[in-house]
Amino acid sequence: MAEATDFRVETAISADVPAWVTVCGQLAPLISILVFLAPIPTMQQIKREKTVGGKPLLPYSSMIANSFICVVYGFLKSEPKMMAPNSVGLLLGSYYFTTFRRHVSIGAANLPGTTSQHWNGLVIFITFILLVATTLTKDLAVEFIGKLGILICMIMFGSPLSTMKVVIETKSADSIPLPFTIACVINCVLWSVVGVLDMNDFNIYFPNLASLAAGLAQLVLKGLYGNRKSRQLPV
Repeated sequence: MAEATDFRVETAISADVPAWVTVCGQLAPLISILVFLAPIPTMQQIKREKTVGGKPLLPYSSMIANSFICVVYGFLKSEPKMMAPNSVGLLLGSYYFTTFRRHVSIGAANLPGTTSQHWNGLVIFITFILLVATTLTKDLAVEFIGKLGILICMIMFGSPLSTMKVVIETKSADSIPLPFTIACVINCVLWSVVGVLDMNDFNIYFPNLASLAAGLAQLVLKGLYGNRKSRQLPV
């Protein structure tokens, strides 16, 4: 009897969700995978030129961190639409990170920081999340990891802005990866809609709304400065 009641409640809730929101919910995981695939042209450029140029490592290290925390959060909340695409993101982020490390200049410290600092930070972060997920109660772990995930998600989608000062000074937005940025904007729109109108989960819609603003700012910079040859800054 209770199961039948629960089914009727879920059916009623589903009926209240507009069809276009349901479509957004179905598209969001797929677009998330496209976001994770978007840096492939950038990786091909790095391999071809055998240098990362002025590109930052932060988008890829934060992709690993964000994907991992979303997989754990989705597991704790039994939400496959979060677990599946972010598992793909975790694998691809690891590939991008490895490719970047192979072609970055020795001693480069504008990533921001160094590659070893990014690596050590990821190891500490992943270990910490595993400890939180396995030692705290489920409800407390969901709350803590959800709030931490907000921060990591915003870092991932806004990370190319870490080079904004250089972009403006050199009059070149070559360090902002266009495919990744466009995919991120579309992804953030979909997850914002799903987070607000379907899941009603602050930990989902807030970081995506904030990241949408960051993505639009990146597109503005890209439109203003493009990929023109950067003007050398005075040493």
